[in-house]
Amino acid sequence: MQQSPARRRFRMLIHLPEEELPLADAAFCIAWEDQGIGEPEAVLQQLDAIAGTVRLRLEDLTQPHEVIAALNAYLFTELGFRGNVADYHNPANSFLDRVLETRTGLPIVLSVIYMEVGWRLGLPISGVALPGHFITRYSTCNEEIFVDPFNGGRLWSWSECEQQVSTAYGGATPTLMQQVMEPPSKRAILSRMLRNLKQTYLTGKDFSRALATVERLLLLDPDDILEVRDRGLLRVQVGQVVHGLEDLEQYTQTVPHAPDLTELQQYVGVLTAGMAARN
Repeated sequence: MQQSPARRRFRMLIHLPEEELPLADAAFCIAWEDQGIGEPEAVLQQLDAIAGTVRLRLEDLTQPHEVIAALNAYLFTELGFRGNVADYHNPANSFLDRVLETRTGLPIVLSVIYMEVGWRLGLPISGVALPGHFITRYSTCNEEIFVDPFNGGRLWSWSECEQQVSTAYGGATPTLMQQVMEPPSKRAILSRMLRNLKQTYLTGKDFSRALATVERLLLLDPDDILEVRDRGLLRVQVGQVVHGLEDLEQYTQTVPHAPDLTELQQYVGVLTAGMAARN
C-alpha cells in the first residue's frame, strides 16, 4: 500500500538524530495524516511569528521569572492558549495546526507549542512527562521553573510534581522521581501524542485511524511487542485478517507467558476456523 505524503515525511523526520529532529514538523505530520490535509510550512511560520513577537518583549529581560512571565503573558493572556476542558477527548486537541488555530488543546500539544516557541528564542525549555499530565520546565544552573501550558502557564512546584507521581504510582521515591523528571526525547513526546490519539480513536471505535496511530508508534519503536499485538487486533477489525493473525502469532511467540495469551489463542482459533470454513 502506498504511503501518504504525511506518513512518508513522518518516517523521514523521526530517523533524524535527536538534536536535528524538528518536533513541531513531526507533530504536525500526525495531524496532516489524520485530517488528510496539511501545510507544514504554514504551521512552522505561525510558530516563527509567535516567537518573533515574544523576542521583542524579552530584549531587556535577564531573570528567568521575568522571561517566563513575559512569555506566559503573550501566549496565555493575549493569544489565549488554554486547555480544552469542555471537549477534552476531541481528536483535534492533538492536532498541532488545529491547536494553533483554536488555541485550545491537550497538555502535551500546548507544551510542544511552548517548547517550540522557547527553542526559537534560545530558551532552556524542555518537557516534563508527568503521569497523566504533561508540563514544561525552564532550567538554569540555579533553578528549575515548571510551567503548565494547559492551565494558563500556572507554575508548579517540585512538591506538586512529586504529588502527581505519587498519586499515579502509589509513591514517589527519589529514583522514580529522577526517572520521571528526566526530559523526554522528541520521539517519546511523539509516542505520547500518538497514544493519546490511539485511545481517543479506540473509544470512538474508529479502528482505521487507531490502526494508523499504531503503525506510526511502531515506526518509532519497532520492538514494542504490545503495539504489535494491538496492530494485529486492529488489522482484524478493519478486515486485514491474514496480516492481523501474523502480528498476533508474533506476539504469542515473543511473550509466551502473557496474561492475555489464552484469550488471544482462543480468538486466533476462532478466526482461523472461520477462514478455513470460507475456503
